[in-house]
Amino acid sequence: MFANRLFNRSTKNYKYTICLCGIFKNEAKFLDEWIQFHLVIGIDHFYLYNNNSDDNYSKILKPYIEKGIVDLIEWPFSHSQMDAYKDCYDKHRNDTNWLTFIDVDEFICPIATNDIKSWLTTYKNYPGVAVYWKQFGSNGKLFHNNNELVIEQYTQCWPKPSVYSKMFCNMDFPIAKFKNPHIFNSRICGIKVPPINQYKKIMTLGIHRCSIFSSSTIQINHYWGKAYDSFIENKINRTDVFHENSIEMGKQRKNLLKSHEAMCTDRDYKIQRFLLFTKLKNKP
Repeated sequence: MFANRLFNRSTKNYKYTICLCGIFKNEAKFLDEWIQFHLVIGIDHFYLYNNNSDDNYSKILKPYIEKGIVDLIEWPFSHSQMDAYKDCYDKHRNDTNWLTFIDVDEFICPIATNDIKSWLTTYKNYPGVAVYWKQFGSNGKLFHNNNELVIEQYTQCWPKPSVYSKMFCNMDFPIAKFKNPHIFNSRICGIKVPPINQYKKIMTLGIHRCSIFSSSTIQINHYWGKAYDSFIENKINRTDVFHENSIEMGKQRKNLLKSHEAMCTDRDYKIQRFLLFTKLKNKP
């Protein structure tokens, strides 16, 4: 019974193939690039939760809302990222075949295909797929250049993927629980089922596996700190949608910045094959 449920998908007709759910706070200056880029790689629709922003996010998002590309949800609750994700899932699970949950500093970067829909076709019978972060650093910048795109400015990175991932969830299968933004289990026939990773290896007990001869077909570029001024603004001064910021949290993140930068010994330009098309993408 379990095997039949796992390998025989429903025939439900969805409005969208893949939608993106995200929660943001005071990230207006990054929203336009982030949306344009993900439209280029094939995201159909965005469910965006505003968590008490006081910047010009509404002006940035207005044309996308008017064109039906973005649904904007005001979400004034403290440290409620997972509640926002559950709200999106509960309301829109019947609208889209795939729902992915990422942040505004994360960019989905297909490597083996030119778009995310083509990549997902080989995972259509799986409840959930976890895609690993590729961590990017500051490129030694003190100040972020607002005249250049994020994916243009930051190429310094860790040589290997992070153990942290973000999820692509197949709405043919129910999500079991919203607890950890990096991994969601599904529930099939009453049994909790872990996701697979991008290498089609089951993720369980915190073990991350890949095939010896396999190469990564996708990554999520995580622009965690960007330039130093962005790091201070976003990671130290701004409250967090998941954790409660404090003086101690600020100290921990400054220490984390040192170790994060020390790991940035490589360069990665894979995402820049989408750079021109992100710049050329017509504004809605």
